[in-house]
Amino acid sequence: MQHWFVYYKLDEAAAFDVEPRVRDLQKAVHAATGVRTRLMRRADRDSAMTLLEVYEGVSAPATFERELSVAVARAGLPARLIAQRRTERFEER
Repeated sequence: MQHWFVYYKLDEAAAFDVEPRVRDLQKAVHAATGVRTRLMRRADRDSAMTLLEVYEGVSAPATFERELSVAVARAGLPARLIAQRRTERFEER
């Protein structure tokens, strides 16, 4: 079982625009895969805000990756934000 963490930095104004899109993106991913989702903000921040998308319980990584890519493409996120998204995957031990 994997847990995926997707993070990126953006300014406050961009976050206001992006957060609803990311929440919709996560709803679409959950509907397609059943994977639990959360959206978090870094608590200790400087001028930029870090958003963290959390995807818990990924049992079929290839399928999940495909569905996440489709949802990101449909979300209407700015291209520069898509380019800076970083994904880390962890497995339970």
